[in-house]
Amino acid sequence: MRWSVTGDNPPFVASAPDADDSDEPRTDDSEVDEDSVNEAADDGIGTDAPSDDERAASVVVSDDEVVRTLISSVHREALPGFVLAHSTSPLAWAELADIAHSEGREVEAYAYATVAHRRGLELLEAAGWTEGDPISWTDTPNQAVLRAAYALRRAAAAIGLVFEADALSAFLLSADPDAIARIESEHTATQFITIIPPGATAPATMPPTEAFVIRGED
Repeated sequence: MRWSVTGDNPPFVASAPDADDSDEPRTDDSEVDEDSVNEAADDGIGTDAPSDDERAASVVVSDDEVVRTLISSVHREALPGFVLAHSTSPLAWAELADIAHSEGREVEAYAYATVAHRRGLELLEAAGWTEGDPISWTDTPNQAVLRAAYALRRAAAAIGLVFEADALSAFLLSADPDAIARIESEHTATQFITIIPPGATAPATMPPTEAFVIRGED
């Protein structure tokens, strides 16, 4: 039968006849195979749920390879100028925050880290990241973003912004559960050596954290 829509009559969808009213005898083929339905549900067939592989895929940002290559060789005194020349790099700002932290300038460290994290979020957004997506530390370009978040977390904790520090901890753990440990073991800019000549005494104020003192010998 062909249905036509004319005038103001709205289109409609015919409903299937009730099973009890049907003259057709029921057969095994007309019955729903519940096991098949359950298996299909388990396999995600007919749903929009992402697979395990899709959920596990990490976003990878596009970073400044020049900064990544040169940052470790830039002298502390030249670092501010280097950062201004690469002001869109979260890694450059994170390095500046690390230096400020190592010298006990926590307010400055917080300011630098805030810019670093903002630049990192911009890179994530450009890469199509949404909240909760993995950001793997093993993908080298992502390390700038994770270091920026870590620097802000550390600075926020240092000046008493506990809620912000906790939020950044959650961000890092969601991004990569290993990120915090990797940063603390591989990128602690405060680890440096102070050489004290023979016969001299240690300065009254030593570097604030993770410093090593080597006394010279005759």
